[in-house]
Amino acid sequence: MSRLTAETLRGIWAGVTMPWDENYRFDEETYAKNIERAVQEKIHGVYTTGSTGEFYAIDFDEFQRMVNIETEICGKVDMPLQIGCCSDNTAKTIKMLEYAAEKKEVSAVQVNIPYWMELNDRDLLQFFRDLYNACPDMPLVHYNIPRAKRFLTGEDYLRILDVAPNLIGVKYTFAGSYFGQLQDAMLKTPNLSYFVGENMLVSAMQLGARGCYSSLIFTNPDYILDMFTKADAGQWDDAVIMQQRTSQFLSDMEVFIEKRDESLVDPVGDKGMAVALGFLLGHQRCRPPYMAWSDETVLELRKWVMQNYPEFTYTKG
Repeated sequence: MSRLTAETLRGIWAGVTMPWDENYRFDEETYAKNIERAVQEKIHGVYTTGSTGEFYAIDFDEFQRMVNIETEICGKVDMPLQIGCCSDNTAKTIKMLEYAAEKKEVSAVQVNIPYWMELNDRDLLQFFRDLYNACPDMPLVHYNIPRAKRFLTGEDYLRILDVAPNLIGVKYTFAGSYFGQLQDAMLKTPNLSYFVGENMLVSAMQLGARGCYSSLIFTNPDYILDMFTKADAGQWDDAVIMQQRTSQFLSDMEVFIEKRDESLVDPVGDKGMAVALGFLLGHQRCRPPYMAWSDETVLELRKWVMQNYPEFTYTKG
């Protein structure tokens, strides 16, 4: 698999979850089976260790084992693979980046900016300069999220490209809240590939966005892939209807889960939803302090979705 470029970075990428056994150890066998299922569904790419992948909860040994599983499975079928190298400091990020860069099967890596204290301009540029100097040939995608204390703009990316020309894309979270800034960033940096969430995918693609790092893909892959295909073909009327349905599903599911006094933070909600709706194997547990949905909530959500939003239920077994 060749490295990605801004032009080839596109489509629906599956944000895979980390399965834990009853003792909260990395369940490698289940992880491998879930990656194989993603490959079989012909998803455009596989993406690891963002928020949904609980990057903050794994140690380096587990990171290595995860990367090894990914590269072995994805490499056999030439599946594009993006490794999340997210951490709270530069040294940790570079350590993961260098390990991923050793693997020819890795198409790109995704990074966050260190998040405990806000970076100023000097800090920010030095962070990306250090990553570029460590692995200049490895394409970078920035995970742009307000949790990092600083949400980057188009002007920021212009400066970053001067010190890290291997930056090829942006995972632009909360696009609904920052839609004006998204449009401005794409106008200022048309040489970057921008990705948004499922609930804004079609609207953002009309402006030039190129895809989504998706957790909803693990409900029913066919639906999300079809929505992207329609938008990519310019079938905007049909695609917008699917986006509206997706947004309504997520909104109604949020109400359903909140009434059961369960959490909706990324790994809890994404993993619980995918297990409930039939795609992911294994249990919905997350590493503490984040508490997974109860088994009862998983069962009740499946019943509710099958009754109200059956198109988001995985039925292939």
